[in-house]
This record gives sequence, structure tokens and C-alpha cells, in this order.
Amino acid sequence: MASEEGCVALSDGKTEPVSHTVDLDTVLRLIDELAECDAALEVLLARTATALGRVVGFRTVEGVVRAAAPDGTGGGVERPSHAATHELPGTGRVWIDVDGMSLTGDETALLLRRLGIAAKVALLAQGSPAQEGDTALRSVVDPTVDAETRARTWLRLGLNEASTTTVFALAGPPGVAGAFVDGLRGLTPVVLHAPVGTVQLVVAKELDPGDVPGVPVGARAAFAGPCPAADAPQAWQLARTALRFARPSTRARGPYGVEEATLVDAARLGGYALLAETLSAEQIAPVPDVRQLGRLVDDHGDDMLVCLEAVAATDSVRKAARLLHRHHNSVAYRVERAQRYLGFSFTEPYGRTRLFLALVLRRLQESGDLYRADPRPGGTDGSPTEPPAQ
Repeated sequence: MASEEGCVALSDGKTEPVSHTVDLDTVLRLIDELAECDAALEVLLARTATALGRVVGFRTVEGVVRAAAPDGTGGGVERPSHAATHELPGTGRVWIDVDGMSLTGDETALLLRRLGIAAKVALLAQGSPAQEGDTALRSVVDPTVDAETRARTWLRLGLNEASTTTVFALAGPPGVAGAFVDGLRGLTPVVLHAPVGTVQLVVAKELDPGDVPGVPVGARAAFAGPCPAADAPQAWQLARTALRFARPSTRARGPYGVEEATLVDAARLGGYALLAETLSAEQIAPVPDVRQLGRLVDDHGDDMLVCLEAVAATDSVRKAARLLHRHHNSVAYRVERAQRYLGFSFTEPYGRTRLFLALVLRRLQESGDLYRADPRPGGTDGSPTEPPAQ
């Protein structure tokens, strides 16, 4: 019978042992059941490591390594010198750290052989370990994938459709997804990520978005949820839409103010989401307020933009100054200059709203390459395309 963790409960109702005492029969049954439900290689290794209380791993003939430790970490990339191994001709090598493990030589050989067979099944069913997890994760947010296939894939990834998940979209310099995921480890039992075109998809189980420690410097980030994993395709589309409103992170640790737009919550977009879904960067470029705002930033730097974001997020220059930890006169000076460039007063009726709209349109103009009207991870190459011309 499958459990929420990806069909790891055994047919007699027992759960995986978490102590270091090895019950060989229980572990073998666990490995067989994981193979029967097409568990991904990472899930197979992680559950086996937990059951054994030992580090286990797999190395392909191409040199790709996957390893898992009982505490849920990667367990290192190379096998320990005292690990026992089993060769799979043409496929690779499976290994277990047997230091101090109370099994005979024959029992260890049987365990390795069964684990090796299960690993080979996972590879044959899902592709190479460097790609299987990416492909599987992309498929669960693809709205064209049928519900039955998506449900099986969630099980291979260690969740089920009722699992509570938060879906993140990130974009930025190389390595931002890995750094972001590393920051989530220890906060969530499962965190997965894969590239989808120019955007990084991250799915975290049972995570309060308010607990996210930070966003890597230079990265844009947005999220949707928490929600059931069954709703992941919709959450992914919402997160990608919200990503267009995000600004590059200026510091790797939070918390972040709403005016910083570092980690955007899709639930807060309201009707502004329609702008991201329908306007391309080319359509925004001719807007006079956006053009003048661009000139202002070019002439006076990004600090002017930071100041205006704070002004738009508050109802007075004095409050904006407190938000920025600056002197009131410093902010007032920048506001006066910005008003001259843009040609209207921020205190006139709807003036602050007009400023905010110009700031929003500028964000959408800068992030025009991050959105795709049809957000399927499949299609051609999964890269973004511009929305249709209006």
C-alpha cells in the first residue's frame, strides 16, 4: 500500500525502520515495493539509506553519482573506502557503507544485488540519473499530462497528489536554484528542482513560504501555494506570472519588505496578473511614463528606483524615508526630481497610483523573456515565448 511518502509503507502495515539495526527481510521488501511503483532513483536511494541507517549510492558508467544518507542529505559524491559494491554490467555500480553493519557476507551480497536490480529498473524506466528527476518534475507541472500519469510520477518523486506543496519560480545567474534549494533543506522533508527553459522550477513539501531564509543575490523569485500537489500545474503558471513582478534580490537573507519585490506571492497579484499575461516588453516600451522612468534611472541610478518603490508602497514621503532608513529631505529631493522627469505630482489625485503603474510596467518590461502564454514545460524546448500581439 502506498503512503504519502511515495509507496514506502509495506504491505503488512509496517513502516521503514529508522534505527541502525538492519532487518534484512524488511529492507528487501521495501526495495521490491519501491521498484514495483517505479520510484525514482533518488527516492530509492533515500528510502534505502533511511531503512539501513547507512549511506548508499550509485555511480553510472558515465561517472554520474547519486548518493543518499540516513539524515536526508546527499551523503557525499564518492563511496567510502569501506563500502561494499555490486557491479551492473553496462549500467554502473551500486554501493552501501557497511562499516559496522551486522550482516553476513552472503546477506550483504543479496542486499546489494536487489538494490542494484531496483536501481537498474529505475534507470531503464526513467532515463539517466542526471535527467530523470528533471524530466519527472517537469511532467507534474505540465497541464497536458493526464492525471493518472501525473499521480504515478508524484509517487516516484516521493509525494502524492494530496501532499501539501509550494511551487517556486526562479530566474537569475547560474547556480541560483541550487543555492535557493540548499537554503530550504532542513525546513522541508522534500525539495525538488528542475530547469524549465530560462526559469527554474522548485517544489517544496510542507513548507511555510514565510520560513524561506532568503533569495540568492541577483535572482528573481516568486511562489504559489501552499496547495495540494494535484494543483501544481496551476500553481506553476501562477508562480511564473508572479515572477514577472519580481525584482533581483539585493541581499541573500530576508526578511524582505513588500516594496523590495524579492519574493513575490502570486496570491497578492489580483488584477495585475492580467498585465503580465497579456503585455509583452515591446508593447510596454512606448508608454510615456515608462520611457521617462527609464531616463530617470539611466541618469540617476537604481537608487532612484529603490526610493520610488518605497514612495509608491507608502502614503507619504516621511513614511517612505522611515522605510528606507533615510532622512526625510533625502527622499523628498529624489521625489521632486522624479516628478519633474515624469511630468506629474505624486500627491495629485491618482498620482501615486500612476507612479506605481509605471513601476509595475517597468518590471514587466524587464522580465518580458520570463513568461510564456502557454506555460507547458514540454512543447518545443520549453523556452519562453512572447504573448500574442494585441
